Amino acid sequence: MTLGEGKKIVLKLLDEYSSGGAVTEDRDINAKMNEFFDLAQKNVAQYKKIIKSCEVELRAPQAEENGYLAYEMPDDFLRPFRIWNGKRVAGRYPWRNKKLLVPAGETGVRLVEYVAMPQTITDETEDSYQFEVEEDAAACMPYFVAAQQLVVDLILDPAPLLALYDRMLAGLNTVLPGSSCGGVRQEFYREART
Repeated sequence: MTLGEGKKIVLKLLDEYSSGGAVTEDRDINAKMNEFFDLAQKNVAQYKKIIKSCEVELRAPQAEENGYLAYEMPDDFLRPFRIWNGKRVAGRYPWRNKKLLVPAGETGVRLVEYVAMPQTITDETEDSYQFEVEEDAAACMPYFVAAQQLVVDLILDPAPLLALYDRMLAGLNTVLPGSSCGGVRQEFYREART
């Protein structure tokens, strides 16, 4: 789902259409839309995690700290998920802030899977922006945004929209790949390496 598609759904939920079916322009609603979608995407991403990966080439020289070499993670890094050494999940490595600490002397390439924070949606974000959460998670977001638009409304109650949003979140498949679903497919590994 794109930001523009999400906005259209919100306008339908708010019934912001004339009797002829044309969208009625409401600058107050439009002015808040991007920021509410930013909040929605970041909230949904806490339930249905965004898993990304990056390759770390273990090499020297790096600043050594107590026998470990530190490797910086991408800006959208939130927390580690898994580290691959070839086709196997590697042992546990310590972390410090957004840095992977690897014992000095280890070589090769590690594929780091991590939980990512979606980029911030600003007022300048285009309607063509593709949400980073999966489609089923993105489908929840217009209900959150519509409810936020109604919070200041003295006549319309946002509670039914928030209740629907909560039910949709509860129904999301939040199983992480490889946890209780029989392991990670090797195709996933190959795709991440290319």
